[in-house]
Amino acid sequence: MPANLTPEYIRLDGLLKEAKTPEEKLPILREMLRVIPKHKGTDKMQADLKRRISKFQEAADQRGKAGGRVDPFHVPTEGVGQVVLAGPPNSGKSSILDILTSAKPAIADFPFTTVLPQPGMVPFEDIQIQLVDAPPLARESLPPGIFNLYRTADLIVIAVDLTDDDPVAQAREIINLLDERLITLVDHRQETLDPSRDARVHRRAMIFGCKADEPGTDEKAKALAESMQPIEVIKFSCLDDDVVETIPGKFYKALRMIRIHTKKPGYKFIKSAPYILPAGSTIMDAAKEIHKDFAEQLKEARVWGSAKHDGQAVMRDHILADKDIVEFHV
Repeated sequence: MPANLTPEYIRLDGLLKEAKTPEEKLPILREMLRVIPKHKGTDKMQADLKRRISKFQEAADQRGKAGGRVDPFHVPTEGVGQVVLAGPPNSGKSSILDILTSAKPAIADFPFTTVLPQPGMVPFEDIQIQLVDAPPLARESLPPGIFNLYRTADLIVIAVDLTDDDPVAQAREIINLLDERLITLVDHRQETLDPSRDARVHRRAMIFGCKADEPGTDEKAKALAESMQPIEVIKFSCLDDDVVETIPGKFYKALRMIRIHTKKPGYKFIKSAPYILPAGSTIMDAAKEIHKDFAEQLKEARVWGSAKHDGQAVMRDHILADKDIVEFHV
């Protein structure tokens, strides 16, 4: 019986031939298994896919157990979340890292200055957000394993050069390269993400139209914004302090996290490092974050901030808001 393979399966098979590491091969193999026609003609192919998935999963697990950073494109998340920059050569990614963090990336007019991911920390009020400058994405030169960095990111920022002849084409090429590797981008303002479907992941994103201080970029920025809807396009210039100052807050809002402070019963509130929780977390979620036993012994909680009245006792399923102060009674 003929296999009758679909164009999508054939495309994925081509991607698999380009993949180098077990971590890069695994999501492609899983998606191939999902889309392959299910009939007797593909029984052996399905079995082979399952065998290879098991093999590469075992290899990936062994690499992890071996310790050390075996994957040069893996950057452990620090702070409240990880934001990864994506863009073509000379799009301005390194300048974004330079202006928003204390990291000192190499910045030059020639392409491919960044050869490995370089992280830095973006300060925002009382927390830090990790920003990673990744090597440029160009179809003719894609470092093996780089897409694993984007698959695990909390937020992806596409940087394009507004002084380029066609910044819209730049943005579309980056989106296409990610989509071909089973990474779907959605606007960072979208409240919820669609559930991941097997190997495909959904990541929040925004687009920076860089070098917006240069002459003749206004019309290109407008065209970019219209073409990229619904993903937000931000006109960005390292020389525009007003814009630069808004970016950390945009990152934090896009990460969908909240900060919770605690207060000891009977004592005045003393501000300290906050607990970081996903947006939508409840009193019980916060209690469990502090300590499992603490949550089990919880008798009452009082909240300053999202409660109707400061210091009001709330139910255990009360949804907390950013910067709430919580007094736990056990």
